[in-house]
Amino acid sequence: MIRLPDHGPARAALAVGAIGLVVCLAGAVLNLRVLLAAWMTAAILAVGFPLGAMTLLMIHGLTGGRWGDAMRPCLRAMTCTLPLALVLLLPVAARPDLVFPWAVGDTATLPDVIREKLSYLNVPFFLVRLGACAAIWLVLAALILNWTDGDKRTRSSRGFALGLVLQGAAVSVFAIDWMLSLDPELSSTVYGMLEASAEVVGAASLTLLVLAATQAVAALPGGGEKTSLGEDVANMLFGFMLTLAYLAYMQWLVIWAGDLPNDIHWYVLRTSGIWLVVLWLIILLQFILPFGGFLVRDVKRSHRGLMSLAAAMLAGHIFETLWRVRAPLVAPKLSSIWIELGAFAGAGGLWLAVFLLLLREPQLQLFWRRVGIHD
Repeated sequence: MIRLPDHGPARAALAVGAIGLVVCLAGAVLNLRVLLAAWMTAAILAVGFPLGAMTLLMIHGLTGGRWGDAMRPCLRAMTCTLPLALVLLLPVAARPDLVFPWAVGDTATLPDVIREKLSYLNVPFFLVRLGACAAIWLVLAALILNWTDGDKRTRSSRGFALGLVLQGAAVSVFAIDWMLSLDPELSSTVYGMLEASAEVVGAASLTLLVLAATQAVAALPGGGEKTSLGEDVANMLFGFMLTLAYLAYMQWLVIWAGDLPNDIHWYVLRTSGIWLVVLWLIILLQFILPFGGFLVRDVKRSHRGLMSLAAAMLAGHIFETLWRVRAPLVAPKLSSIWIELGAFAGAGGLWLAVFLLLLREPQLQLFWRRVGIHD
């Protein structure tokens, strides 16, 4: 059982969120386009945590293992934040013309490569797909929370397997609509899997950070005779990190080898100016430092080592989402940085407050039992 010392962290996060929302109100009046660019990035980040948690719960439902038993309370709390995370997407869904290049009123001004995709990239169909993805996720979340409910949890291999298929399809559609379509010239068959892997890395990193901060996971027994629970969780995160690195590298390699101008522009944009600095931070925090740490057993058996690995991976995940989503939108300026910080504080603070509250008070998750689906 994960127990936070008191409601202080949740109250602090809620206060940050409230202040951020006040800043957002002022930002909406002065520069709505900048506000929505930052808000969408924060909202996508918030959506990714419950989606990654759901994927991890389904993987553990198929494989079993002590790593999943330890992570389950945190992953369940994360999953329960899904409705709030989806609500955070609504401001962007209300004004897609300020964010997505294909949603402009006069489509005749768009390049031919974008106009050829307008049968798919149009606002009504975009909203229908968002509603379909949200419905799939909410039903899946209710089922997963029911199947993994404490001592009464049920093993449904077929259910978890089907859930992973539906999850993969919905995440792919969401990734194409809300991220890849920010650069509609690009075509990538691996982008959906890349986003799904990033979501899993984010959820696993946050879970390991919570476990290391609240339990002596470095000393608890793991699945093997000579391994600790912290090692098991860290090794799982290491595997997810390698998957993400492989997919990111393969996407770059295919685009580089193909030498296609429309596709290369995606990387040119993200390696210019401040975004090149962000890219190096991602490489350092999400790959180089964790890779070295995950290979050292003493680090994985150390409380401080686990905290450092999880914090680095989580920070890298946040920067990686920022790099993929925020870069193609309106160029950031020092004069509007307060609007962007307010958006991240507002959306992020609210989500974190709800997550911490659900983590400390698991009985609040019973809401899903009243509205959920039962076997």
